[in-house]
Amino acid sequence: MTDLAYYWQKLMYQIVHQTTIWLLIVFFTTSVVAWGLESVLNQHNARGREARFARKTAAFYTAAAFVLWFCSFFFN
Repeated sequence: MTDLAYYWQKLMYQIVHQTTIWLLIVFFTTSVVAWGLESVLNQHNARGREARFARKTAAFYTAAAFVLWFCSFFFN
């Protein structure tokens, strides 16, 4: 169990010290661009699969940015 605690501490240290405002800006910008791409692809009826992928990508980047921000804020 001590190995798990060691790796958890090491992971949180890396997340807290590597998460900067620029990383969060890049994640949120990527999310906004993917969301815009999804809305453009939805206008073309034949691009449903790509639109769903863009929507999932936007959701992933938004969730990742919030998780990184929360971990950085909470564990700092």
